[in-house]
Amino acid sequence: MKKLAGNNAVGILLLLFLSAFPLLASDFRLEMMGKFIVLIIFAIAMDLVWGYAGLLSLGHAVFFGIGGYVLALSYSIQNGVPGFMTRFDINEIPAFLQPLESIPVALLLGLLLPSLLAGIIGSFIFKSKVSGVYFALITLALGKLFEMLVINLQMYTGGFNGLMGLPRFPVFGEPMSLVSYYYMVLIVTVAVYLFAQWLTNSHFGKVLKAVRENEARISFFSYNVSNFKILIFVISGFLSGLAGMLYVPINGFFSPSEIGLQMSTLVIVWLAIGGRGTLMGAAAGALIINWLSNLLSERYPELWQLLLGAIIVLVVLFFPDGIYGTLKNRLGAKWGSFPNRKARAEASNTRDAKEASLIENVRDV
Repeated sequence: MKKLAGNNAVGILLLLFLSAFPLLASDFRLEMMGKFIVLIIFAIAMDLVWGYAGLLSLGHAVFFGIGGYVLALSYSIQNGVPGFMTRFDINEIPAFLQPLESIPVALLLGLLLPSLLAGIIGSFIFKSKVSGVYFALITLALGKLFEMLVINLQMYTGGFNGLMGLPRFPVFGEPMSLVSYYYMVLIVTVAVYLFAQWLTNSHFGKVLKAVRENEARISFFSYNVSNFKILIFVISGFLSGLAGMLYVPINGFFSPSEIGLQMSTLVIVWLAIGGRGTLMGAAAGALIINWLSNLLSERYPELWQLLLGAIIVLVVLFFPDGIYGTLKNRLGAKWGSFPNRKARAEASNTRDAKEASLIENVRDV
C-alpha cells in the first residue's frame, strides 16, 4: 500500500493543483490550462503506442484531427449551411454531413471513425510485419496526406482558415461555463489516466512492453504480436479522437495544423521532455512544454521559439529519459516508491541478462 501511494504521489499533487487552479487563475489562464489538460489525453494516447509498444507514429494527429473535425463540423452546421460552404455555391448541407446535424451522433462518430481508421491502418501495417523506420515513414505520409486533404476540400472543411466560432459544449442548448467545462475535462482526463494505468499494468500491458524490448522473443512464445499492436493502435486512436473532440469546445477553433505534421511532432516532443513509457511523464511533458511556450511567447515574442528550442535541447542532454523519467530513475535509491536504477542496471549489464529477464517476465504474465 505504501509503495502504491508513493508511486501515485506525484499524480495526486498534480491533481490537487489542477483542481484548485480555477480558484487561483484568471479566465484567460484557466482556458489555457483547460486546453493543456485535454492535450494530456493525446499525450497519453501517443505514449501507449510509442512509450509502451515501441511504435513511433509520426502522423498520430490524424486521429486527434478526425475527432476534432467531426465535432467542429457538427457545430458549424447547427444553424444551417455555414459561410465557408456558401462561398462555393453550396446551398444545402451535403448528404454525407447530414448525420452530423445531431451532436450526439457526431460525438459517437468522433470516437468510432478514428478507432476504425486506426484498426484498418494497423491491420495492413502490422499484418504485413512492417515496423521500425518503415512504420514511422508510413504514418508520416498519412499525416501529410490528411492535412492536404483537409486543405484541398475547403468547401467542406474551411480549408486553411479552419473552423471558427465554435461554442463550448452545449447542454440543453446553452454552452457550458468555462469552469464547468474545465472540471469536466479534468474528470475525463483522470479517467483516461486511470484506464491507461490499469491497461499498462495488466497482462496485455506486460506483453506490450515485452514486444517493445524483443519482438522476436515474444513471437517465439506463440504470442500473435500483430494483434497486440493492432489493438493498442485502435485504443490509442480512440483516445486521440476523444482528445480532439474535447479540444474543440475549449479552443473555439480547429484548423489543418491540428490534423497534420505540426501536432504529430509536438506530441513526440512532449513525451521526450516528460519521459516516454511513463504515463505521468506524458502528462508532465504536455503541461510543461505548452505552458512554457505560452509564457515565452508572451514575454519574448521575437525570441520565444529560439529559447524554447534551447531549453528542449538542454533537457534532452541532461534528462535523457525525460524530466519525470530521469528523476524517477535517479531518485530510485532514495525513495522506495521509485524503481531502483542500480538494480535495473545490474539486470541489464549484458544482452543475455536482458533477454533472460524478458523471458522470465513473459513466462510470469
